[in-house]
Parts: sequence; structure tokens; C-alpha cells
Amino acid sequence: MKLHNKSFFALIVVGAAFLSAVTVSCNKSNNSTVSGQMSFTINGTAWTSNIPVQAIYSQAGNVFEVLAGYYKAGDTTALALQFTTPFVLHTAFSSDTTSLDVGYVNSTPLTQYDGGQISGHSALTVSSWDSVNHKISGTFSGVLYNISGGTDSLVISNGSFNTGYTPQ
Repeated sequence: MKLHNKSFFALIVVGAAFLSAVTVSCNKSNNSTVSGQMSFTINGTAWTSNIPVQAIYSQAGNVFEVLAGYYKAGDTTALALQFTTPFVLHTAFSSDTTSLDVGYVNSTPLTQYDGGQISGHSALTVSSWDSVNHKISGTFSGVLYNISGGTDSLVISNGSFNTGYTPQ
């Protein structure tokens, strides 16, 4: 199954804008609303979501989309994972062999990076999937290339996510 690039990057851009708007009214002590957590290292710098993680599972398309964001003084970054089922728990799969994409957006200036569908490379391992209680967790990594007209790239390592999701 081929993932839909336009909808994926629309999700990231809209998500980044939404996350930016939502966090204007949030403060650091209000972490109880976070439905999950995502963290990774980007070019050697630690990144941990400080905005509630949003995740959906499209049952019709067998596609997971997990979006996390980080807000810091007028600048929002967001990372999205998009991958299809079926997959084997505890077994890595990559964007080279299956429908997996990792996208990253920096809102200031608006710059998009891709690690799979358009360019780059990413890998993901799902460590648990509870389809009854709607929870999923795993690890990921990737090399993401600028698709906004630049030539730079980002290295994502030590990525992990643990979140609830909404089935649709």
C-alpha cells in the first residue's frame, strides 16, 4: 500500500500550526493532558514532545499516524510517523521495504524534511500494540532530507514513542 504524501505532509503542516495555537494557552505544569510521549535525538540534540501527542489508526487504510510537537518561544517543531499494518512486533522495518515515512517540520522558518516516501531513509520497530485499549509504542530512527528547497538533512536517532490512539 502506497501512503499518500500530500495528506501526510498536510497533516504535519496543519498539525504544526494546530500545535502552535494550542500551546499558546498551555504552560509547562499542565502535562497531565499528554496522551503519550515521543522523544528522539536530532543532529545530536535531545528532543522531547511538550505538546500532547496525537495518534490515529485508519482501519480502512491500515495506517497509523502519530504526531508530536515541541513548542519553544515562538517556534514549533513537529515530527510525524506514518506506517501501515501488518507488521511483526519487535522486528524492525524500513522505508526501503514497506510503507513507512518520518516527517519533520520546523515552523520558523517553515521547513519540511522527509525520511522515506519522497527522500531519505527511516526505520521503525513496534514494541507493543494493544488494539483493545488503543495503545502503541515503539522506536524509530532516520535520515531526513529537506524537501522545502534546501539541501540540508537531519539525523534522527534514539527515537521512541508511547501513546494512545484513536481508531477511525
